[in-house]
Amino acid sequence: MAEGLGDQPGGIFGLVELIDEHYEAVEADLLDRGWRLSEVGGSFSWRDLLVMVRRFQRDPETATARAVHGERWSVTDQLLAALIDLLQIGNWQRAGKKHAPKPKPFQRPWEKPRGRKFGSKPIALSKFNDWWESKRQKRG
Repeated sequence: MAEGLGDQPGGIFGLVELIDEHYEAVEADLLDRGWRLSEVGGSFSWRDLLVMVRRFQRDPETATARAVHGERWSVTDQLLAALIDLLQIGNWQRAGKKHAPKPKPFQRPWEKPRGRKFGSKPIALSKFNDWWESKRQKRG
């Protein structure tokens, strides 16, 4: 595979670029399997390394996949989160408390964080100072 996809170099050139950018992650995954990056050309070939790194990128449990793609959930992770949500809803329903708040779903990494949000957008410092002074005068 001499050419890459889109504007990305392919084959060994793409591998070298990926290693330059994510050296520690690739090295960590190799160390987990009893290999070292310094052994390329000796114990295993560049082609072997290319095959391993391609596999590392597809497995969300590897440091390489997290470095390249960010945090991703495996199918198992997603099923476990769905199971937690179902258990919480079932327990809430069986509790029989009419005014109990409905449980919130388990937070997924791709969702925006939940929580209290204050205000909508920043205000100018002069407007804030005017507002602050008006509140101070009401108290005093």
